[in-house]
Amino acid sequence: MQNTSSDPVTILIPARNEAATIARVIDRFSGLPWASEVLVVDNGSEDGTGAAARSAGARVVHEDRPGMGEAVRTGLAAARTPWVMKVDADLDRFDIAKFSAMEAARGPHVGLVKGDWTDPDDDMPMTRLLIRPAIAHLAPALSGLRAPNSGIYLVDRRWIAHHEIVGTYAADLDVMLRVSAAGADVIEVDIGQIAHDTRSPSHYGAMATTIMGFFLERQPLEMTTQLVVAAPDADMIAPEALAFFIARARGGARVSLFLNDPDTGRGRALTATMKPFPTFRIHPLRDLRAQCPGAATGATRIFAPYPVASQCDITRGVLSVQSGLRQGGDDAFALWLLPPPDRQGVVQHFTADTVFDAGSGVDLCRQVLAAGQDTTLTDAAACGDHAVFQSYASLPDALKLGLLGVETETQGVAADPDVTGKPA
Repeated sequence: MQNTSSDPVTILIPARNEAATIARVIDRFSGLPWASEVLVVDNGSEDGTGAAARSAGARVVHEDRPGMGEAVRTGLAAARTPWVMKVDADLDRFDIAKFSAMEAARGPHVGLVKGDWTDPDDDMPMTRLLIRPAIAHLAPALSGLRAPNSGIYLVDRRWIAHHEIVGTYAADLDVMLRVSAAGADVIEVDIGQIAHDTRSPSHYGAMATTIMGFFLERQPLEMTTQLVVAAPDADMIAPEALAFFIARARGGARVSLFLNDPDTGRGRALTATMKPFPTFRIHPLRDLRAQCPGAATGATRIFAPYPVASQCDITRGVLSVQSGLRQGGDDAFALWLLPPPDRQGVVQHFTADTVFDAGSGVDLCRQVLAAGQDTTLTDAAACGDHAVFQSYASLPDALKLGLLGVETETQGVAADPDVTGKPA
């Protein structure tokens, strides 16, 4: 994604009952030459914050649902520029010029610039004891950040499905994890010291509860694991499997579908439904070899059709691609076999041995089926809460040998097909 440091920026200020300081903050940010607008999200204030912000020259939108994340989500949607700088509503005494260093740090592959600040009267126990250790497990690429929980940052919202971020205090962490999972760079810029009012143990207790809950919800989504799916067309992906792939994209993970024919009813519906999700992409199957992510980008799960006669060539082609990407070691890539759309009597040997949660993808999956005119598949059972797959390792040895290009008594296959299904 291309951008330059000259791209304009929206200053986003979530505010709840900040009438005493909001006008001074707006005045200071309005003077920055690279700020094209100051946008205040009045988060259910009862002290006239919205009116004070409007009088000070800001554009004001209202979000009555309580929660900092609700305000951030509303602000990211309302911003008029791709780049948005989220700041606090009480920074009336801070050196605003320091934010120019964040603006100047943008580059062609940077998706998020975190403001690294310290509080002289607070040693950041939440960051030290909870957030950094959790991030080291969830997203090791971010473990070197000094201020991962900083609520002052500059984000390119084009990298993420910003309408999906959590509505709680953990929204800033959600934005960061999503940007990183999307493949963009997350960097930090030192912006000095900010002195806040002393925070009580109960304040930190509430923060810890919210943040721990967020991490526990995100951990099963494996946001840093990429999913690569190869199939003849979207109609050949079982609804429950489709719901699983959608669920991962909603959570921020990268999902790449490689289809021989994306122009089916379900394929067109899937393209339209998933358009708001930047990490969900559909590619021609012929591009699998060129665009399949390499081991350097992190763990990848590859999904291919169960090798029935009509789809063996696709699965064999995926194996060929997979073997060429193993520079990251055997653990960098794993192959699972897609369940057939109708397993009743069609593929007797398909044996499910892996189950993934698909719950958060069910509603959008049903939208895809309905829009794709899959009238027989729109009932509640069509997109189940769990998706099942069979691991490649569990296939019978004879079938494995056949897929690898070794002649058997029961099955002869071409030695080196390309991923379009045509023998080389």
